Amino acid sequence: MKKSKRYTLFHNSKAQEFNAAILVAIIAGLIIVYMMFLPADQRKDLLDETDSGSDSSSGDIIELLKEDVGRLDPFDKIDNKDIPNVFLFETTSSQDLTTINPIRVTNGVGDHKPKTVSFSIDNLDNTDNVFLTFTASKRTGVLTIKLNDIVIYEYDINKLNVDPIKIEKKLLVGDNVMEFSVSGVGWKFWTTNEYQLENIRIIGDITDKTQQESKNIFSLTDTDYQNLESAKLQFIPYCGLNMGVGTLEVYVNSRSIYSAVPVCDDPVHQDIPIGLLSAGTNKVIFKTSKGSYSIEQIEVELESKETVSNVYYFEVNDTTCEDISDAENVKLTLQFVDEEDRKRADLNVNGHLYRIDQYDDTFERNIRDWIIEANECIENNYIKITPKDTLDIVELMVEVIE
Repeated sequence: MKKSKRYTLFHNSKAQEFNAAILVAIIAGLIIVYMMFLPADQRKDLLDETDSGSDSSSGDIIELLKEDVGRLDPFDKIDNKDIPNVFLFETTSSQDLTTINPIRVTNGVGDHKPKTVSFSIDNLDNTDNVFLTFTASKRTGVLTIKLNDIVIYEYDINKLNVDPIKIEKKLLVGDNVMEFSVSGVGWKFWTTNEYQLENIRIIGDITDKTQQESKNIFSLTDTDYQNLESAKLQFIPYCGLNMGVGTLEVYVNSRSIYSAVPVCDDPVHQDIPIGLLSAGTNKVIFKTSKGSYSIEQIEVELESKETVSNVYYFEVNDTTCEDISDAENVKLTLQFVDEEDRKRADLNVNGHLYRIDQYDDTFERNIRDWIIEANECIENNYIKITPKDTLDIVELMVEVIE
């Protein structure tokens, strides 16, 4: 009888354990199902909180700051660009536009021989004061000269050396035709009027304007251009002795920034729109339409943006302060992209300065004493990084190492 009772008690105990195991399994299943139907972001937050709770219990590392920094560029002063002196001038000289071989024209009964010659002027726009000159070794009758079918001379010449004949510029074209003829003999039918012309020249004043333009260049690096705040061109124009100067024009990268007749010997300050400039080579062109200029003390004044420091903040509460007080190391870490380029920067932690100058891809510094002041933790802390070179920083971290 007693044996049966013990068996019953044993059997009931096993049944209870089995039922409890089933209950635990059901609860675990419900939890899993609940987690599965949670939104992804809530499920991630719940898991992260669980993980962080387990990490904090270890007490080895407390993270105060973690930032993905990226690229930091230095904003040093940009050097002004000096441009050599420029001399703009025009030269005018008298030149032969064309020479014509000796010609003979006659007009008589059965002997009427006019003469037609052609000539071209290559640079008509810069040609002025055009004259026709010749000598007349034989001369009877009235000599008529036409230019492009318009009479420019009609005279009974009585001397060897003929006065120069003025040719109006408006009558000239690129390709011209000049006709020489002599008047008829009238009632003296037994005679012949004749002209023998030699040393025939068409001369004119040609202005050379090829020296009225000057091209210069200056360069900007990519960093200079990115950090450029403003630009200005300054120069002093000195005028030629004849003072007959024309408009002075200045172009930057083919865009006009100045066009005026300047006051001679007075400095000119002209703003350059930043949009006209570019990284690399930039062109400056000085040009005038008339006269001579000496452009001196030419300088492109460049102003850079103010130096920008990158500042990161973190707080220390009472609980964390106790951990910092007990710890030996509060580690600041800068993780760079590579270990090939030089890394230079000024580091400022709560007013404590440190100069970084290294090639390694990792910078570490114990900043515990920069967080504690008068045996108390600074509540609001900052880290300021002022780059001296272009820096690519993967991550900035501040950790309490217990």
